[in-house]
Amino acid sequence: MRAVLFDFDGTLLDSHAMVVMCYMHVFEMYRTKEEFTRELQLEVFGPPLYDEMAKLFPGHDPADMVEEYRSYQAKLPGTGIVHLIPHAQDVLEQLRNNGVRMGVVSSRLSASCRLWMKEFDLARNFECILGQEQFTKAKPDPEGILKACEVMGLSPQDTIYIGDNASDVIAAQRAGCVSVGFVSEKGKEQEILDAHPDHVLYDLRDLVPIVLE
Repeated sequence: MRAVLFDFDGTLLDSHAMVVMCYMHVFEMYRTKEEFTRELQLEVFGPPLYDEMAKLFPGHDPADMVEEYRSYQAKLPGTGIVHLIPHAQDVLEQLRNNGVRMGVVSSRLSASCRLWMKEFDLARNFECILGQEQFTKAKPDPEGILKACEVMGLSPQDTIYIGDNASDVIAAQRAGCVSVGFVSEKGKEQEILDAHPDHVLYDLRDLVPIVLE
């Protein structure tokens, strides 16, 4: 395999604390922070932001909730609340140095992806960065992955897609890619296993031999 497409949050970017903080901010404004339970904190990772806002804040315009969330998040770069997934920088450099082509397909807006990539000097690794506004259907639909393959001139069969949600695994399977489920959050492990990815990783470094085989 000479090409890898990555999910972003939870796969390269450890944004867990930031996402929880942003949702907590919206809950404090429109519900109560006590209602943002541990169960909901796990649920909000993966689905599109707009869909979650519509579900969690009935009676409010989801677009307003999303705007509140994003306005709050825009204040957070430089605060240290976001980190790279362990070994992400080294893995990307090792793949790039071995001639592996790479891209990102994320449920985050592409501008937001680029903002956080700038924070950690990641953008130089990727030929293609697709955010949610650049494709119509969210994962587990394969549209975003297939578009990235098209943009990069890749065959899905020769491409790995790695993500930390079952929806990432299913999207990869539907696209015809090699699917890699990355367990970065213990609470997601079983749903990832239930999706039957081609590979399951608990350490990002284990991606390198899979790609270079």
